[in-house]
Amino acid sequence: MKRMMTIAAVTACLASAAMANDTKGFVGLNWTFGPGASGLEGVFGAMNYDLDPNGDINGAKLSLHLGMGPGPVQGKIKLTGVAGQDNAMAELGMGYGSRGWFGTGGLMGEHWNVGGDLFFQGGWEGFGGIHSLQFDRPKAPTAPVLEPPPQEAQPG
Repeated sequence: MKRMMTIAAVTACLASAAMANDTKGFVGLNWTFGPGASGLEGVFGAMNYDLDPNGDINGAKLSLHLGMGPGPVQGKIKLTGVAGQDNAMAELGMGYGSRGWFGTGGLMGEHWNVGGDLFFQGGWEGFGGIHSLQFDRPKAPTAPVLEPPPQEAQPG
């Protein structure tokens, strides 16, 4: 069952990345909470996406999360697929970190994100944060103005 979930998540992420046409790097700061963790984490990553003039977006995001504060650094890496609108999109994928493999999901938009991680070995962790990603919608194509062909003067 876990293997099938892993294959499905990786396939979805790769398929989303194959359709994408823009890539942006980003940094962020998340507040994590849950029974096994609470505190700040720095986020560094890249998002590859396709955005149309109507605001529809889909793509993939790869991010490195590093715990901040006292004690050993708690780290994890996530690969997620994203889809929705540029102001609010769903995010779903997988990751690996100091607590093992996990599934991850949430919502994100320009400069904000919320979600959670569900660890395969048991336990969960929620997060909310801010990031530097901003999405610029492409201009809608304009129809060319067609002029009628010039008419020849009639003799007469």
